[in-house]
Amino acid sequence: MKLETRIGIFFTAAVAVVGLLIFRTEKLELGGKKDSVTRFTYFDQVAGLNPQSKIRVAGVPVGEVEKITLSGGRAKITLSLSKDVALYGDANVSLGSIGILGDKYVDLDPGHPQKGAFPEDSPIPSKAGVSLDNLMETLADIGKNVKGVTQALNESIGGEQGRQKLDEIVDNIRVLTAEFRSMAEENHSAINNTMANVQAITADLRDKLPKLADQFDTVGKNLNAILEENRPELKGAVTDVRKLAESFQGTADNLKVLTDRINRGEGTVGKLLNDDTTIKKINEAVDNVNNLLGGLNKMDFRLDMNAAQWTKRGDSRVGLGMEIAPRPDYWYALGFASTPDGKISDSTRMVTAIDPVTGLPTTVLQNDRIVTTDQTFTVSAQFAKRLGPAVFSAGIVEGKGGGGVEFRTLDHDRLRFGLLGYDFTKRQDKPNPRYRFTASYQFWKGAYIQTGVQDIANKDLRTFFIGAGLRWRDEDLKKIIGLASSAK
Repeated sequence: MKLETRIGIFFTAAVAVVGLLIFRTEKLELGGKKDSVTRFTYFDQVAGLNPQSKIRVAGVPVGEVEKITLSGGRAKITLSLSKDVALYGDANVSLGSIGILGDKYVDLDPGHPQKGAFPEDSPIPSKAGVSLDNLMETLADIGKNVKGVTQALNESIGGEQGRQKLDEIVDNIRVLTAEFRSMAEENHSAINNTMANVQAITADLRDKLPKLADQFDTVGKNLNAILEENRPELKGAVTDVRKLAESFQGTADNLKVLTDRINRGEGTVGKLLNDDTTIKKINEAVDNVNNLLGGLNKMDFRLDMNAAQWTKRGDSRVGLGMEIAPRPDYWYALGFASTPDGKISDSTRMVTAIDPVTGLPTTVLQNDRIVTTDQTFTVSAQFAKRLGPAVFSAGIVEGKGGGGVEFRTLDHDRLRFGLLGYDFTKRQDKPNPRYRFTASYQFWKGAYIQTGVQDIANKDLRTFFIGAGLRWRDEDLKKIIGLASSAK
């Protein structure tokens, strides 16, 4: 083999070895990182963390830091994780270090499977860990506190005044020990007497303890004799207790059978507690009651008591109305009234009159029309719908079919103008339908005055009227109706 060939082979092998070492040292992968996924997170402080720093789960390396950039004043960390590491909804990361001065790494908590998979495009939440910088700051604070304490002690006992205070403390201790010594010398005989009494007591106990032991032995023997004499009675008592326990056990077994039947849905109680249909019906009934009571609480009850004087027929009308309003834009109106209903009656009679031509008496046919008043009790029931200031109503008006329109204005509908039409059938005593125009003004709280025209289309029955009334909202009536509904 030629020398040039050997040199070429050696050079090629050296380049291959150097390339392999570079790949192993820099941890490069040919063809890209096929077995890793990329995630990212944010930290406020990542001092000491470098690209290619380890990512650990429970201390086991599972990836490395790919890139560190600045994003919005925070450090954005791009993480390269092994595909084998699954992240869940409560995953989080923090910074850790190996030892006090060791390399920093990213500590990953993958979370729990019950939380579901972690979103791929979302940053992993980060937690601030304990760093060496924080530890040094804490030690610096402790040093400041120790320095403050020593400075306070120095100010307290330092200098001439401090030495005087220490001398006073030493003098006080010396005086106290002298007093204790004097007290001990004065009570030396008393202490000796006390010790002598203790010795006499112990000597007495030494003599009496054997006697006490003999007495306890005698008492034990007596108890054994009593037990032997009453053994049959004790045996019977134990038998009774055993029977009572067996009875309790039987009762417990019966209760267990009963509860098992209830759990299986047997019997009335079991069906009531375990049947989904029954529970569903109970829940529906409770919901219906709640909806009913809630609807009644939202309803508005308005009462109207009024009276008016008919000018032509010399009679009066008294009425009581109630509006039940589920919502402000529509309601149901009920009314009760005593109404002077006018009627027309025609009569024909023969009368004697003087003929203006001949001057002689003659018999002629005379037609008389009489208007009478029939005081009747009437009932009204209408549905009313409000569109802006206008209120349209239809239903039963004083016992007849009819409807009307009313214009309401000013605050709280204090000024009202309304036209009402009803009783559209033609009769001899009332040839045209009845129309009533009413104007009212509420001048103080619920009090109002009213005026209008009745029977506009019937000339012989037409009359003006004037009156007054009182309107108010009744909360007590709402409560009474709610209680009556819940009682049902």
